[in-house]
Amino acid sequence: MNRIVSKTWRDSASLIVLNKRSGDSLSRSRGALVNYEVLLQTRTSKASFPNSVVFPGGVTEAADASADWLSLFSSFGYTQHDFDALHHAGGAVRPIFQPDPVRRHIALRITAIRETFEELGLLLCCREHKSKRNHLWSSAIADIDIKDWQDRVSKNPNELLNLCKEYNCYPDIWALHYWSNWLSPVHLPKRFNTAFFVAAFQSEPPNIESNSEVISVQWSNPVDVLARNNNKELELYPPQVYELNRLIHLTDIEELIKFAQKRSCHSNEVIFPVVIKASDGILHLIPGDDLYPTNVDYTNGNDKTIKDNTVLDLRNSSNILHRLEIIHSESRGQFVIQKYKPSNHINMGDKTIRVQMTIHKSK
Repeated sequence: MNRIVSKTWRDSASLIVLNKRSGDSLSRSRGALVNYEVLLQTRTSKASFPNSVVFPGGVTEAADASADWLSLFSSFGYTQHDFDALHHAGGAVRPIFQPDPVRRHIALRITAIRETFEELGLLLCCREHKSKRNHLWSSAIADIDIKDWQDRVSKNPNELLNLCKEYNCYPDIWALHYWSNWLSPVHLPKRFNTAFFVAAFQSEPPNIESNSEVISVQWSNPVDVLARNNNKELELYPPQVYELNRLIHLTDIEELIKFAQKRSCHSNEVIFPVVIKASDGILHLIPGDDLYPTNVDYTNGNDKTIKDNTVLDLRNSSNILHRLEIIHSESRGQFVIQKYKPSNHINMGDKTIRVQMTIHKSK
């Protein structure tokens, strides 16, 4: 699996940035009373995931794994013990964190911070010594020429390290909490092995400046975003729909970020959809589903066709459901979750989650 994934999928990191909302913004929202907003961007037609609303993020670069980062962190009081704390030593190590889990946890967090800065001008960095940090809430640096440094870092990822040295700061990686790992289906032309992280601010950070790949950027109530997706007002991809629904299961941002911090060093199942073609639609099976294969073929994805069964037939014949159902005659899909209990993560219970988007069908 490790060799196949490393050759076929590009490693990437995505950052779910949250912001604690004021009482006034709570009263103005039409959504449920989650007390936080999420930072979302709309991509251009020429960017990856064109015209969609996504979390900031992108592919890893060699500069993100430079040993010079360790020296920089050490100058602010961080030790090998702090690096090791990013990874739980027991359990399976997923391909995205191999061959060196601790170094990979560091590098992927730097990827998420660098890409968020390149795309949105939000620099999740800190100037405080380790002894003054609790790592629950994120810190941001704003007293720089954002546009100039965005351009420099976009052209050369090594420039992020130069930025940190010049402004006496470091990437706030301990305030990024590992959340999930999604592997693109094999039928997609561009495939990413993406680590998702969560970071939260106690108040809205200043100076959000999007780049040329981003049409718009805004802080939004996640419940509102999901409602707008259902109403075809915007387009979300399945990972965003799933993760936003998982987030809003916890309505208080402090409870959410403490949960994320606690589970951050633990691994969880790689969400790799396996496709079944039914007579009237398609199933994207997710790990934990009764029909999910025991031995996954990461070359072809275990795709198969069951012509004599409808999507509903396959649902009714299963006990544990963890899948995305797509009916050909409808313009949407839906996640169906029943009796599925995740390991080291939020249990959303039994629910159906609509996915209003352009479905990319298997070939």
